[in-house]
Amino acid sequence: MLSRFVPCGPTVYFEAIEGSWIQVLHVAFVEKWQFGRDIIFTYGPWGFLYGGFHPATHLISVVVWTILSVIFWCAAWRSARLCLDNEWLAGLWFVAFGAVAGLTILMNMDARLLAWILLLLLLHFFTDDRPFSSVQVSLVISLGLLCFIKCSFFPAASLTILVIAADNVWRQRRFPWILIVFGASLLLFWGLAGQQLRSLAPFLDNSWRIGSGYTEAMSLTRATEIRDICLYLGATALLGAMAGYGAWRRLRWFGILPLVGLVFVGFTAFKSGYVRHDTHEAWATIQLLLGALTCQAIAWQLAQKKRWVLVSSFVPTLLILLLASVNLARHTESRLVPALMQTFGIRNLISPLALFHDRGRLLEADEGYLAYLRDRFPLPPIEGSVDAYPWNQYAIFAHGLRYHPRPVIHSYSAYTPELAELNAAHLRSTNAPDNILFDIRPIDNHYPALEDGSSWPELLTQYDIKSTNGPFLLLARSPTPRKYQKTLLTEAPISFGQTVVLSAFNDGPVWAEIEIDKSLLGTAISTLYKPPHLLLTVSIRDGREGSFRLIPGMARGGFLLSPLIHDRSSFVQLASRDGSSALANLRVDSVAISAATKFGETACYGSPTRIRLYRLEYPRQDL
Repeated sequence: MLSRFVPCGPTVYFEAIEGSWIQVLHVAFVEKWQFGRDIIFTYGPWGFLYGGFHPATHLISVVVWTILSVIFWCAAWRSARLCLDNEWLAGLWFVAFGAVAGLTILMNMDARLLAWILLLLLLHFFTDDRPFSSVQVSLVISLGLLCFIKCSFFPAASLTILVIAADNVWRQRRFPWILIVFGASLLLFWGLAGQQLRSLAPFLDNSWRIGSGYTEAMSLTRATEIRDICLYLGATALLGAMAGYGAWRRLRWFGILPLVGLVFVGFTAFKSGYVRHDTHEAWATIQLLLGALTCQAIAWQLAQKKRWVLVSSFVPTLLILLLASVNLARHTESRLVPALMQTFGIRNLISPLALFHDRGRLLEADEGYLAYLRDRFPLPPIEGSVDAYPWNQYAIFAHGLRYHPRPVIHSYSAYTPELAELNAAHLRSTNAPDNILFDIRPIDNHYPALEDGSSWPELLTQYDIKSTNGPFLLLARSPTPRKYQKTLLTEAPISFGQTVVLSAFNDGPVWAEIEIDKSLLGTAISTLYKPPHLLLTVSIRDGREGSFRLIPGMARGGFLLSPLIHDRSSFVQLASRDGSSALANLRVDSVAISAATKFGETACYGSPTRIRLYRLEYPRQDL
């Protein structure tokens, strides 16, 4: 278990988005930035435990994961021995459960976090009848830490605690000690991460905003969506039937409580895998495989009296193993069975021993990678603090610059008006960074000016363009900030598929705010699954037409609609006193909103929506 959980092997580096945010989490812990105020993201103050390397946090990661490994070992082995009388079968189950929980291909460890919840449910409801045990207490305390690694884990952990507390009161007629322990552990690990108590409420509030906006903003769809979902839900239904039967046989009507917990865990895995239907699908099915092993342990308890239960329990487990293997091979270059078997290789098993003599090698590898990034992202001399738009903070760390983040550290995550405004207000404040490395790199075919769109007027007036060479524009805080104003041009309803002509307003930059409200059906579908994408189709003066992803929350906060600024060069022209003529062919003559459905419409959003167009006026720079 130490070889599976403790970061003792060579560090895996990621150059793209993942590499940036994981490094930010390490720096945030070292600098004691306040989550929910200074930094808002889908991870919490212990998020650096998710992966990556930083000299100042490596020892902490090793110590924490060593302790968690011991707790996991105790809980999993106790569950195995209480479920199975045969020690060898218990060992096989334990090894399989630990191997699946320990998979970290492409740095995803959601299955590992889920394992703690499954073990707690298994121990409390199916194996350990004691109302209070040291193993259960250790698992609950661990959950207090794990909740601050990844925010999406918080709801599942909290519901599990509430389900067990309800069982304490309803069935066992005992005080729900678990609520006290869980609450105290949350406060303990919040404080140990250097977080102030007054930051906890903003953290929970803004984490909710991040979570509630994720489905609309980050969803992806594949051509095989219906087939993939049917396979997943079919396998989940088999597990639900197995778990439900085991809960009924052991607890009768009280079995509804563990079933609620297991169903919600399956639901969160489904959402994580099929809202953003890419490599997340592979990890969702691996989490499902972990659930199948949990149900297998429940079934083996009943096998002493019902032999057919043991035989039938292998069917969903083998089907899910096949499904997880196929999905992992489809989305990554890895294979599930070889990846699991590698965990038993002698080099993997003795890898924790490297911690006693390989720190110098880790530091050398880290510096080598930073040198590679410095060559790939050369920067001019920079004095003062720095932020990066839309992401790629790794370039800042590689050059040893002083990183000073905006609240929502990656622009694609500022997908509600409130989150986008936090970033814009940060630029207006005296706490703004001295410099900004700026680029335009939208994800998922977003309209280029949509991500952190509310901040663009601030970038154009609070900062001066100092350098256009290299992979970024260098923006420096202006000693004489300029002011901008928005003048309303028109406000009108717009239905799906309707074209709005902008030609009469196109003698300067046009700012748009689009009110797109979800219907009651859309809210239900967003909660259970995901609504269809919305598209913004624009016709440009040079005759081209483009169709881009439109994020309702970002559109509501406002963005630059015309001209179509799609790269660093066009942004320079937008800021320049002499850039109007160069942008003439990029003016947007007309726009239309539609849904990515067969007929371009959807009942998930109210129609007509409302669009407001403004003239954006600001002093230009002499470049």
